[in-house]
Amino acid sequence: MEKLEIITLADDLAANQESILNKETDFDAEAVYRVIDNLHVLHKPIKEYFGMTQEQYYDTESDHKLTLIKLSEQLTDLQDRILTNHVDGFVDKNEINLTYNHENPYEDGFYNDLVDFHVVSYSLKVIGAVEEVAPKTLQGVLSKDALLSIGLAAHALEKSL
Repeated sequence: MEKLEIITLADDLAANQESILNKETDFDAEAVYRVIDNLHVLHKPIKEYFGMTQEQYYDTESDHKLTLIKLSEQLTDLQDRILTNHVDGFVDKNEINLTYNHENPYEDGFYNDLVDFHVVSYSLKVIGAVEEVAPKTLQGVLSKDALLSIGLAAHALEKSL
């Protein structure tokens, strides 16, 4: 992965948030998918998960951070997201801890693209910071469900924007 690629993408998204959400600037979901795939945390390319049911993912790869209730539904119908929101630890000791929380872009029954945008941009900012100082450690500590959430959020944004 190109040095600073994740942080640059996160910064570009944050800088263009208003124009992207106002549909004045295109949202580049493909750039997000590339970053996810280049982390080599998920077993498959992110787009392959969009056709899976929640049960298929739960049984094969989930680290059980996501709330998967409607197992027969597609992953793309999932309303839960995992936001990567904090990092701490000791790089020199290979002790990195990531903190996560749940987000729901459909909380009021309507899709809120700002929530998914935040999941993508903020999570990438945190992940990018770790990737710059401890790339090998990142692969071992990054939640698969959190990475999938970024992909699901980008997919939903791609469809809505």
